[in-house]
Amino acid sequence: MTGLAQFVTAVVMYGSLFSVLTLSLNVQYARGGMINFGTVAYFAAGAYAYAIVTQAPPSGLDQYLVGLDQPWWLGVAAAGLVSMAFAVLTGWPTLRLRGEYLALTTFAFAEMLNSLLVNERRIGNGTVGLANVERPDAALFGLSEDVVYAGAAFLLMLLTALAYRRLLASPYGRAVDAIRDDETAAQAIGKDVRGLRFQVFVITALPIGIAGALYAMITTLVNPQLFSAEVTFFIWIALVLGGERTLVGVIIGTLALVGFQELIRAIPFESVRAAEIAAAAEDVVTGILFILILRWQPFEALSRRRQAA
Repeated sequence: MTGLAQFVTAVVMYGSLFSVLTLSLNVQYARGGMINFGTVAYFAAGAYAYAIVTQAPPSGLDQYLVGLDQPWWLGVAAAGLVSMAFAVLTGWPTLRLRGEYLALTTFAFAEMLNSLLVNERRIGNGTVGLANVERPDAALFGLSEDVVYAGAAFLLMLLTALAYRRLLASPYGRAVDAIRDDETAAQAIGKDVRGLRFQVFVITALPIGIAGALYAMITTLVNPQLFSAEVTFFIWIALVLGGERTLVGVIIGTLALVGFQELIRAIPFESVRAAEIAAAAEDVVTGILFILILRWQPFEALSRRRQAA
């Protein structure tokens, strides 16, 4: 595979994978009015659930207690269900809050989960994590592993986008929009505001958990460092880049951000110091873009022009 082909494959694979998270955050925030700063926790829950279900029983120096050694498809199902269960557990107390209080509480839950995974080695070997995670045999398709997993990530993103599009275009979606636009008016006509928000919070956790399982397959490793708060901030930046309340824009924003990061990583550096400077510059440029788009909001302005036309 040529360098260009590897670059495109990496952008499609990781861009599609993280687009699933951005799409889910878009439904929670732009449509449901929920500021979730703990998205990475549901991503991690899915990845760890997949790894535990498919991992062989512990042996030798392993410190984790449970490895069920089940097939990959059962691990994917468990990932989605565990992520939804974690959303139920965390959503019940947090969704009583609003605005920055909700954001801080969801962030706190994510940090608590990360701390638990670091310190409780019986779950997933602590900071070492679970290695050699089970993955389907890509050779059955006659293609390279990267191409197969890029296709799987793209398919998951497409199915997620189509499911959300149908959901938001339905009467249920219009009820969610009504709550976001005017919560008091929605309550006055009999809408269960808290119940609808809770349902959206739990439903959107399903594809996030499945994305976590796919991420575990791609990396063949799960450890707490892969699921830090940086993932949540990355998703928020991608959401702002693509513009709120537009599924296509969210996908484009995520692909663009992943493409920028992969482009920096593809540059050959002559020294470790040069690579460190480039990594720091990448964060600085991403932050500047984030600030500029927050300041000028070009996508929102374009959307308003289209609606006026």
